[in-house]
Amino acid sequence: MSSVNDPRPDEAPGFVADLFQTRYREVTWAALILAVFIGVIMNAAITYAGLKIGFTIGGSSIAAVVGFGVLRGIFKRGSIVETNIVQTIASAVNTSNSGVIFTVPVLFLIGFNLSIGGPDFWLITLACIAGAFLGTAFIIPLRKQMLDIERLRFPSPTAVAAILKSPGAGPAKAIVLVIGCILGAVIYLPTGLPAIRTAADLADLPALVESERISEADATRTRTISEWIDAEAAPPAVTTRGRMLEELDDAVANLALAPTDRREDFEWRVDELKDELKRTAKDVEGYNNELCRAAHRAATGADGATWDDLRNRAYGWAGDPAWGYADLDLRLSKERDETGRLTVRVDRDDNGRPDLVVADDRIDVGRILGLPDQYQLLFAIAPFALGAGYLTGRAGLIVLAGGVLAFFVLNPVAYSMGWVPASLRADEVAGYAVGAFNKPLGIGLLLGGAMMGVVFALPAIKEAVKSISAAAHTPGGGDELGMKTLGTLVVLGFVFLFSAAWFITSEPINLPTGCPVTHKEVSVDSPTVSYRGYEIAVVDAGAETTWTTAWTDAERDGYMDGLHAKAGWLASMPIWLKSLIIAIVGALWIWFAGIIISQCAGMTDWSPISGLALLTVVIVMLLAGTGAVVGAVLIGAALCVAITLAADMMGDLKTGYLVGAKPRRQQAAELAVVWIGPVVAMFTILLIANANLAAGGPAMGTGAPLGTTAPQAQALQTIITGMQGGEMPYALYGGGALLGALLGLGAFPGLGVLVGLSMYLPFMYISTYGVGCIINMIVTRVKGRTWAEDWGVPFAAGLIVGESILSLVINGIVLLRG
Repeated sequence: MSSVNDPRPDEAPGFVADLFQTRYREVTWAALILAVFIGVIMNAAITYAGLKIGFTIGGSSIAAVVGFGVLRGIFKRGSIVETNIVQTIASAVNTSNSGVIFTVPVLFLIGFNLSIGGPDFWLITLACIAGAFLGTAFIIPLRKQMLDIERLRFPSPTAVAAILKSPGAGPAKAIVLVIGCILGAVIYLPTGLPAIRTAADLADLPALVESERISEADATRTRTISEWIDAEAAPPAVTTRGRMLEELDDAVANLALAPTDRREDFEWRVDELKDELKRTAKDVEGYNNELCRAAHRAATGADGATWDDLRNRAYGWAGDPAWGYADLDLRLSKERDETGRLTVRVDRDDNGRPDLVVADDRIDVGRILGLPDQYQLLFAIAPFALGAGYLTGRAGLIVLAGGVLAFFVLNPVAYSMGWVPASLRADEVAGYAVGAFNKPLGIGLLLGGAMMGVVFALPAIKEAVKSISAAAHTPGGGDELGMKTLGTLVVLGFVFLFSAAWFITSEPINLPTGCPVTHKEVSVDSPTVSYRGYEIAVVDAGAETTWTTAWTDAERDGYMDGLHAKAGWLASMPIWLKSLIIAIVGALWIWFAGIIISQCAGMTDWSPISGLALLTVVIVMLLAGTGAVVGAVLIGAALCVAITLAADMMGDLKTGYLVGAKPRRQQAAELAVVWIGPVVAMFTILLIANANLAAGGPAMGTGAPLGTTAPQAQALQTIITGMQGGEMPYALYGGGALLGALLGLGAFPGLGVLVGLSMYLPFMYISTYGVGCIINMIVTRVKGRTWAEDWGVPFAAGLIVGESILSLVINGIVLLRG
């Protein structure tokens, strides 16, 4: 009797024919297209959420629910194994986001600029794609050993198999997920809409100031620009500065094209203009350079410019935001002191109006309840956090506990004991404490917990070694992809990784700081000199000669120390050889780490990804040098993507094993799409970073307008800073690391990581996340665990997707509108 896993004797030969066989529905075009669509949406949504809360959630169960809903509910067809292909492909596209968001944002945190037009963005993306191929291809030969012989449990994939085996309510669950998406988007809409601004009408300025949508300075500047437009004239200082800025642009362009014997003349003009602009900056204080340029163009009629063009937010004209929750105008009750002024408790910004208790993105419950000012009980208006909390359930209370520890114990105690500057008001303590001790302690906890996770993974490492040895003697048969196919993919992935490492290593490390001799701007096309295993860009042959012959070793060493660029172990080797060794080490580490992570996921459903990422960056910086930050992050990102996809591949194969799918088809389908996930995650990060910059904040980290603090990347930033010899509060980091390790010993290895993350995340997200956890517990108690999972999980997932996708759409609109 044949089974679905056994090819029929009369089956058409060839891999493609077997993949798309028609005897029963498994790999179909409908499943492929649906799965990629689900995976892309989930990838973007979870990337957005993960940058805010520091961890990600799996999408296999969501994909299984949606797959049944669409295939059975809409197309009126679809088998269990076809839906299994949907969740296999969707999770492969989605899963890689954690590897990207744990590592790549650190480049924004330390000041690097990634853009679509720059090579670094594409090289890191290429490395992540290489990691995707390597991680997936490396783990496939161990399927039979891990699943058939060792019979690892893989709890989450086993739960997904249970969903696939009970598809009766699939269409209804898909509808619940859609309802969650709609509700999440509707709740978030007034939070996100104010990012879309139009040029304010003059008549609306008083109301905008009154509602605190713009400042009085914004209104005054707008009225001034309006007067210029009416008079068709601006102050001479403004138009003169605009003219000089245009001349500087021309001079810089001419310098780039100038022959060597004429460069000095153009350099002199560039320097002269820069000095004059710096000297006269105070004459146009309050007006940005773009406004000065626009005024000059309008005054001269250049390029058809008119004075009406100045009515533009980019030039300083006040923006009128779309409607948001702040427009409800819900404020504290008036409370006055003996002089008749509003007290600080109700008017912290001293503008003569009680403060809002409902802003666009938060509700200040602490002030509504009248808590002391040092206790800041805020709740974010964030459906994604509510949904993430529900999906985590009781276990997520650990995250809430970490936030409560930081913001309701440590910070108030520090204030009452006088451990903060005496000039701070009670309401300012939380903002000060985050940078002063919450973040160092939290990152220390994360690092200690991550390292304890690696220690706890030692049994998995032992089992991994056994698996490798046993797999060599275990025939895979016709169920697996052939070694020729896998070998080709491994070679392709390695070539990608080596190419990216070579190009990154070849880049000058002083592009942000300029030529060491002349301090002038340099580019990737500038001449370079080699020193300490790095490439240093110089402006011309004269600067190269000065660096090589006139500067002493002490001067060169001092310059390199200023760049925090210590020599690595491979400093004496040629660039191509150094890059080759780093790529080989990276590939081998990806192979072994992927097996470790798969063993951990199979045994405990938990894996020390962050710890292995930190170790990877340390290893690469030791090999290449502490100045090779981009290269270290590149390899770290490739590793993280690889190991998450290795664990995902084995988990998907476990699900397929339980529902009767053919492993070979799952493997082929996943390998065909794994490259999509890193691309989606990288573009999502870039969109979010640009949206943050457009809103006037940092691209990532504390203070980012979208709340994308990238907490895991902040921990990686600490490691890089320490490797480069930067000053850090080592006592706080060390104490936190010890506590994180002890927490890992006392409960489970990831406890220190979760508590540490929550200590420096914005508390308003933690509190909303905690509400989601509590709702899960209540629903489970009232309706039972089965009901809570069957209906609550798709609804909660919908909340995450609804907010995340709407946020990305809104910010895409903001960027497109300039």
